[in-house]
Amino acid sequence: WQAFVFDILSFLEILPFLFIPFLMIYFVSGTMKSSYRAYGAGGSVVIILYALLVKYFATARVPLAADLFGYSMKDIEITIRSSASMDAFSIFLFIIPLTLFWASLAFLRPRKWLKPAYALVILGAGTALICTVPALPSATSFETEFSYNLALNKMTFFAGESYAYLALSAKEDVHAMIPHNDGSPGRAPVFQYISPEYPFLRTDETPDVLGEFFNVSADRPPNIVFILVEGLGKAFSGPNAYLGSFTPFLDDLAGKSLYWENFLASQGRTFAALPSILASLPFADKGFNDLGQRMPKHLSLMSILKHSGYRTRYYSGSDLDFDNERSFLKQQGVDVLIGVDDYGHNYVKSPDTSWGYPDRELMRKALEMDHHDSQQPYISFVQTISMHTSYSIPDQGKYIRLFEERMDRLGFDETQKEHHSTYKEIYSTIMYTDEALRFFFEEYAKLPAYGNTLFIITGDHRLPEIPLSTKIDRFHVPLIIFSPMLRRTAHIESISSHLDITPSLLAFLKKNYNIDVPSTVSWVGSGLDTDPSFRNIHQYPLKHTKNNLIDYISGMYFIDQDTLFSIGKYMDLEPIQDDGKRNEMIVEFNRYKSMNDRLISE
Repeated sequence: WQAFVFDILSFLEILPFLFIPFLMIYFVSGTMKSSYRAYGAGGSVVIILYALLVKYFATARVPLAADLFGYSMKDIEITIRSSASMDAFSIFLFIIPLTLFWASLAFLRPRKWLKPAYALVILGAGTALICTVPALPSATSFETEFSYNLALNKMTFFAGESYAYLALSAKEDVHAMIPHNDGSPGRAPVFQYISPEYPFLRTDETPDVLGEFFNVSADRPPNIVFILVEGLGKAFSGPNAYLGSFTPFLDDLAGKSLYWENFLASQGRTFAALPSILASLPFADKGFNDLGQRMPKHLSLMSILKHSGYRTRYYSGSDLDFDNERSFLKQQGVDVLIGVDDYGHNYVKSPDTSWGYPDRELMRKALEMDHHDSQQPYISFVQTISMHTSYSIPDQGKYIRLFEERMDRLGFDETQKEHHSTYKEIYSTIMYTDEALRFFFEEYAKLPAYGNTLFIITGDHRLPEIPLSTKIDRFHVPLIIFSPMLRRTAHIESISSHLDITPSLLAFLKKNYNIDVPSTVSWVGSGLDTDPSFRNIHQYPLKHTKNNLIDYISGMYFIDQDTLFSIGKYMDLEPIQDDGKRNEMIVEFNRYKSMNDRLISE
């Protein structure tokens, strides 16, 4: 009902814009027939665009926003190929509205009882609505993020977000006059910034919080293996997963590890994952990777460890140029880059080959490469892809059955089973990737280097195709640090993020292995918090999409655009009215934006 109301509002608000070409053509041609054709053509374009946006939402479960402008044509083409489908729904989505529209025009045009006054009343109503009534609902009036996304008109949302982005892009130095944080207690982290010429450069005072958990032998520094799991959200993985956990292997591994339950990805899509995890870098405009050849020289975990004698490797089953990842990795001087073009004939691509090789094949490739290099410490980064649209995996029927068996083990009732089965293809890919990780760890345990290796597993963001519950749900991912070197395990409820990983790893390696780490850095994060209690000592931005920097977390508060939320247990959000705290958060957020704008412009 709410969606219908907002669709009517949107329709009325579109009419004044369609009236302009209608009127122009009428005056040029002098005939009403030409004007009706012009209106029909304009209306058809609107219907087709709206149908495309609905189709996108039906696939992605989130409305398309201005992030479309942040991707290259090649990236857009790859994404469309991987997720596009032509089924009965898609056909009727376009044909039925267009048929009804033209049939209505044909019926109404010759009717003598249709007076211009009627049209002027409707046109006036649309014009008045544009000036007085917002076409989008208030997000705080909905119980979940998904119900809000479902109700809003997709075209009005896309138009509004696009206008806001293009208008902002046209401005110069939009934050130049924003007041800076005064460093008062409870505000942004008190970093010792060195020079206004380099806005993020500061002294590194990150404490070693990891050393107490490990048996350290100074003879040889540890190998480090990252596994970045596409779409891995806390909503369906680990203890307290509100959708139930569908990652039994990762759950078992988490119990033998350091496990952060309330961990945050720094971005809502993959574009900023590598810069955030490996270098705690600012976002720049559309993500640090998007700077391409304009990337300023910078330090990262990989470049620093390579300087200290580490071999560096990166593994992916997909195109390395997507999100400009190849350009970023080359900046780090990575020794081995494995992408979709680097697999032999004994590897089999995904059933839908748009993205490349499925996760088990990726794990085989990483095992093959790491097996041959045990004489020198190394850092390997494995980035998965199978938990991504179009959610097509080898032997999918097997993993759908495993998903159904998992629901039984979780004790789901029939209502829960029916709801989850709506997304059975997605859940089957989660089960598949979890099994691929089980295979990887079982095989890695046979390698000589296993006993001296740290494994770090997290998600790049939470996949949105299973509906989101809150504004922060998209960022809520687990973090697992596992190693045979662990002295003790820990279940950690305090909040940290991707931006904290590199500072803490380097602090650990510096103190326990004398790794040469610079005294000045440009980390945005301040290091992992290992306190077991539920708290947050951090402040940082979270970038929802490439073109959308509207989210910020500080202490136990979260701000999305102009709405302030308090953060509750399990990362639940509650909208609150507190102008003092809201203004304090905005000052902190604007301070980061001002520094980030300086990076972009200078």
